[in-house]
Amino acid sequence: MRESEKQIAKLALLGESIGLFGQAITTLAAYLALVDEETEEDKFIKMQRQIDDLLSEIRQKK
Repeated sequence: MRESEKQIAKLALLGESIGLFGQAITTLAAYLALVDEETEEDKFIKMQRQIDDLLSEIRQKK
């Protein structure tokens, strides 16, 4: 294998490595977005329960 072919192969490997790293970052970002969305949804569910409980207490006191 000539020197130029070795350099081309090394550059191709480097390019593939960078691409794989980019895909990993994209996957991590998508995962974190899903976790954040679930956390927000959980907060809204808890808030709705609290509102429902407070409304129930108000109705009982009337």
